[in-house]
Amino acid sequence: MVIANRPLNLQAIALEEAETKIRMVVKDEYFAQTPKAAIDRKIAAIIREAEKQIKIPALALAARKSLLRFYNAQYRELLRSFGWQFFILSALFLLNGKTPYGREIKPTEAQKESARQTLEQAGYDRSRLLGSPLQKFSKDYMERNVKPALDRLAAQQARDPDDVSGRNTLRNRAEMEVRYQAHQDEISGFKARGVNLVICSTHADCSARCAPWQGRVYSLDGTYGTTDDGRRYEPLENATDILYTTKAGKTYKNGLLGFNCRHYLVPYKSGYRFPKPNVVEERRKYEITQEQRRLEANVRRWRTKAVELKGQDPKGYSEARKKAVEWNQAYIEFSKLNNRAYYPSRTKLL
Repeated sequence: MVIANRPLNLQAIALEEAETKIRMVVKDEYFAQTPKAAIDRKIAAIIREAEKQIKIPALALAARKSLLRFYNAQYRELLRSFGWQFFILSALFLLNGKTPYGREIKPTEAQKESARQTLEQAGYDRSRLLGSPLQKFSKDYMERNVKPALDRLAAQQARDPDDVSGRNTLRNRAEMEVRYQAHQDEISGFKARGVNLVICSTHADCSARCAPWQGRVYSLDGTYGTTDDGRRYEPLENATDILYTTKAGKTYKNGLLGFNCRHYLVPYKSGYRFPKPNVVEERRKYEITQEQRRLEANVRRWRTKAVELKGQDPKGYSEARKKAVEWNQAYIEFSKLNNRAYYPSRTKLL
């Protein structure tokens, strides 16, 4: 069993980190009463930094749109959830001396008194706003009014701006784009080494779009012909350059070696054929892979939850971190049991 650090994931990681930073900045600065324009500038800097790490132009453009929409969605949720409660929350943070993410605030005595007056005007007894009663009041208020909103914020994810269904996440889009680019780089590498004929791998459970093209021999110079052992070949573009247009109007090449395609090419040697796929074994491998992805998603989900609860709900934060550790251990153990590499990069946030 191998701990893998596959470079294909680096761009997806950069976007995941940007998403996490946006979560932290938006909530921290909102409750610190930072002006919206100043928050905008901080978010723009995060997005610019993420873009620098994206090597695929189409993905960089999608990331900019997606992260900006994600920021606006997070900010709108805060306004919707805390708009009328904002002054109460701000007063509580001032009196407790901390922002949601634990950043210390050093209010003056005048600011503290103003905060107490705000809470009094909202109908709260001043005797509850000092010492231990304040701590209990803050905890109860957070549990009743704040935690449900934090759950909604944690559930939000940056989405693929070109996916009309809204189901595909930006991270998934990044992994699809990077995998597609890797295929293109592989083909360029073959050409640079003078390889002209390649053969495509075979899989028992491949998609309908790839099924007609797998296991065949292709040329990289656009020619048709027959190999010395009688195999017919045709230009690779016949299999790859099949256009698909999304509901959003985006057109992609999505045939063989398209998005999410697991096939690969190897230089063709006379007489070589990929073994006939074992349907049962291929299905088992597929199910193992899907379970790994499910476990990875659960690790990220609980780590995201911990980010949202940090500084506001110590008990919830501790529970979320514990859950993340448990899911991560389950992921590692499952990978070991099935002799699969596991990828720390696929479960990290920052």
